[in-house]
Amino acid sequence: MVRSFRFLFQFTWPNLSAILGFAVIVIAGCYATGVPGDTGIGNLFETYYAMFPIMILFMLYIYAFALCTSNLNLGLSFGARRRDFFWALQSIMVSSALLCWALQLFLAAFPGLAGWASRERWMLLEMFDGRPWIFPLTSAAFMVLGCLSGLLMIKRRGLGIFLIAVSIFVLMAATAILILSSETDLMEFLLDTEWGWLWASLPQATAAVLAVSAVGGELLIWRVVQRFVVR
Repeated sequence: MVRSFRFLFQFTWPNLSAILGFAVIVIAGCYATGVPGDTGIGNLFETYYAMFPIMILFMLYIYAFALCTSNLNLGLSFGARRRDFFWALQSIMVSSALLCWALQLFLAAFPGLAGWASRERWMLLEMFDGRPWIFPLTSAAFMVLGCLSGLLMIKRRGLGIFLIAVSIFVLMAATAILILSSETDLMEFLLDTEWGWLWASLPQATAAVLAVSAVGGELLIWRVVQRFVVR
């Protein structure tokens, strides 16, 4: 498994470095455009900073897609055992999720530590504070989804395209809901309706769906990897 992990890591560390590098660029851009000291300034860097958790999920999805397509075929063609590759893949996913979780925690705390002017959009970064386990769970679930999308693209292209479309739709819908929640009183309005109990239980329901999806996805990945034919 160690050899498989080292094989995958050589493709993973540039991707994770790209996420960290992009975070540095966004922070530098915020400073260069005066975002920290003036709440009246709203620009692309401020938007990127506020939405960085969603961007992390999208990038992890893409990276996992590559791990389970070209990297899988290449690794097995080099003699990696399917069982070892699967567990190395799990290690890469967990490591990536934990690293991105640490980055998300840092970005959420940085405006306060650096004395930036408070903005409503920063709540998007702090929405995981009460339930810190949600972000790593979501990261892992999206990596599993990305891996499944890649595997299905190889085995059944039509189903793979459908899963990719669903994944993109979920990310876009989540982005829209988060923006509306930060810019308007949408959640307060929904909680005051007769269906308020449903919206109040949304975090728990989401966590349950993510957990079940991740476990089910892992079982499917295990099955597909074991039956994968090198081309």
